Amino acid sequence: MKNIILLTLFLSFEVYSITNNVVVTGDRVSIRLSPTLDGELLDRAMLGDHFSSLTKSNGWQGIIAPSYIPAWVHSNYVSNNIILAKKLNVRVGPNRNYGVLTVLSKGEEIIEIEKFNDWIKISPPSNSVVWISNDYLSNIVYHTDHDLEINHDSVSEELSEKVNFKVEDSEIINLSFNLNADMEQGLFIELEGILSPSKYGIYKLINENNEDICFVRGRKYQLESLVNKRLLLSGKKYFIDDLELPILQPNNIKVLNLNVN
Repeated sequence: MKNIILLTLFLSFEVYSITNNVVVTGDRVSIRLSPTLDGELLDRAMLGDHFSSLTKSNGWQGIIAPSYIPAWVHSNYVSNNIILAKKLNVRVGPNRNYGVLTVLSKGEEIIEIEKFNDWIKISPPSNSVVWISNDYLSNIVYHTDHDLEINHDSVSEELSEKVNFKVEDSEIINLSFNLNADMEQGLFIELEGILSPSKYGIYKLINENNEDICFVRGRKYQLESLVNKRLLLSGKKYFIDDLELPILQPNNIKVLNLNVN
């Protein structure tokens, strides 16, 4: 006879995790080479753009330079995409009059994009930092679930497996399903897709071809605001009898963009 597992999943989103990721709250926000209004203008960020913040200075946030930020090195100090000089400035334009984005060391490898005269345009190195005013950024807050409990009940093998989801403090919705005994339960996974409403009072994740990936269980007030947004979800999945898709219990939610048209 199969072992019985009683799972009680408490979706408690009172715990917030503020990450080093930020979202742009203005439109055409300046990205500058240094943390000042006099800093060289490199490009502009759009409303809803996401960046990884590395540091802060006087009302500015230093972010990892996105791929479209210009980065140039002089070809005299590069061979087969390897830096030859002990130290080599990476500039934001193909001229020594442009500002320095970062510095590379001898032996480091570059990714060449194109050449212009004696200069090579490269992908911004991973240590490249550019700056955006903190007035136009907000921290991205991820809601995490630290109250997942799996209790093994050996009193009676005749009990039915049950998955209980605590949705609100004042209202607990019990969804009674049989766990699929042929599938391994509680495996940690990471899935990317678009969040959509579904049956059973839960949500589902779909891909760009509108194909179902999995069901997603969470508090309505938290997930409802994420409908039609592209998400990267990580957490544990469970396989339920009579459901064609697994149920994902997310403990980390990352918004990849604002809306999907």
